[in-house]
Amino acid sequence: MMNQNMEITEESLGREIFGPLGGIIELGAVAEAGPERPLGRVSVTGFVARHREALDRVTLGIQEIGNFDSTIMAMIDELGWNQDHEITASSLLLWSGAIQEFSPQLESAESVQRMLRAGNDLQMTRLLHALVGAAVCRHEIVKTSAPRIACTLRNAANLLGVDPSDAAHITFRMWRTAFLPAILMPSTSASATTRALYRGFAHELEDLLN
Repeated sequence: MMNQNMEITEESLGREIFGPLGGIIELGAVAEAGPERPLGRVSVTGFVARHREALDRVTLGIQEIGNFDSTIMAMIDELGWNQDHEITASSLLLWSGAIQEFSPQLESAESVQRMLRAGNDLQMTRLLHALVGAAVCRHEIVKTSAPRIACTLRNAANLLGVDPSDAAHITFRMWRTAFLPAILMPSTSASATTRALYRGFAHELEDLLN
């Protein structure tokens, strides 16, 4: 989570969003390949090509929510997660928040499936937090931006191959309990205006995603 007292640049807003989206791409590619396929044989570019329409909907939603120009959106290609690269057990360990212990058994089917489940939850929640954070920084109108955030979250869930409505609902509940208190509590450094905006998004998203 970005420090509310820091000057937030467009690039940092973009990176906060594109980071978890990159994790979602890798996690989705592994999940779609199935437990029998070795990680070294999972094709990221193949996954992106098969899901180009869904990914385009996600990136368009991000651009609208963050009001990003083409320079910021070009960071996707600069980061390279949509291009061909090897997916490793270590990268899944990173995306899953180290849910497994690093060991020779990390590439076992059981370990991979556990990392996928935890990674889905963690990266979806981080994505939601980054999307709301971008909208707050832009002082976007809650009634306009919240539906875009909800739609983008569902589209991201489609990339993971999970039920979009259920995943969006669960993601919201995790975000509300794990991320919001650090902003909304009176003891935090967030301004009253910032807290009001986050509360507004939380209330509107609850109505949209429940």
